[in-house]
Amino acid sequence: MKYALIILIKNEIEGITHLFEQIPFDKFDEVLAIDGFSSDGSFEFLRERKVKVIRQTANGRGQAFRDAFNNTNSDVLVFYGPDGNENPADIVKFIKEFNNQNVGMVVARRLGPMSVNKEDHKFIKLRKWVNVAFNLMANLLWNRGSYIYDTINGFRAITRKTWDKIGVDADGYTVEYQSTIRCFKNSISIVEFPTHELQRIGVKAGSPALHTGVSFIKLFLNEILISILKTLKKLNPL
Repeated sequence: MKYALIILIKNEIEGITHLFEQIPFDKFDEVLAIDGFSSDGSFEFLRERKVKVIRQTANGRGQAFRDAFNNTNSDVLVFYGPDGNENPADIVKFIKEFNNQNVGMVVARRLGPMSVNKEDHKFIKLRKWVNVAFNLMANLLWNRGSYIYDTINGFRAITRKTWDKIGVDADGYTVEYQSTIRCFKNSISIVEFPTHELQRIGVKAGSPALHTGVSFIKLFLNEILISILKTLKKLNPL
């Protein structure tokens, strides 16, 4: 199998300059950076270091995923964001998980046994608890295999075969959640390994909490509606 490393950047100059030398470029058949219209020099930084970088064809994290598959030929794409949260030492761990040809997706989980979440040191772990809730909801409704502890984390790898089958159409930060849910729906095997989520590098803020939370709720409800309509169609084929 051929493996591609996909670096997702959008104004991550502090992170990418700090982490660049730690990224195992030599372990991959292809390396591609997808730039979400950076204005801080992230794009130029990678270009100067001979990394292939393309601008997204439209806004949104979901579009970045689609552009990655459309501009690579590898069988498996590993997605990595150099904001500091994701440990570059974990990148190569994805590859060995695909020795099992039945695996469709691999996720580095920040939740569950042996994992460390960046909010674990806090008394109020709001972001973590919300993630746990969304994980539980998706597992209860659609998962018929082993429990998946982190349905949302973007530090993941997806086979091209899986991507083509699940038909992800989310545009924003819900792309990972939708891809997990649709793997559940299609009985596609997901494997997780524990990771130590690190703190973000620099002062750039993450995704806006309220807006992102609403987007996840809408995505979840839409996936329920799709499931209901699919069931009704089976019951009434005409």
